[in-house]
Amino acid sequence: MPEMNQLNKLSRWSLEEARGVGHILIVRCGLCNITRRFLPDDLLKLRKNTTINRLRFTCQECHKRDYMDVTVYLPSASEIGKLYVRRLVGIKEVKMPVWRDETI
Repeated sequence: MPEMNQLNKLSRWSLEEARGVGHILIVRCGLCNITRRFLPDDLLKLRKNTTINRLRFTCQECHKRDYMDVTVYLPSASEIGKLYVRRLVGIKEVKMPVWRDETI
């Protein structure tokens, strides 16, 4: 049987399902050719459960969103302990001032 189209697979595959199976998300910038790996569990701490094709990333090198590609990957037993994965350390909240114009 032929392999399923990757886009069709990602349109039905959610972060919760990817976490349950043990998948790793691979995010690649086509412009910079930089690849980052994320655990779905860390992404679920930042956003609600969505399908993987709805995830939007911005490249940290070129700051563009147009060339980003997200795929899922199931690591083999020999790769455990050798893959570099980007982990969530903490969430920083930024205070932004809100202004309004008044007459005095």
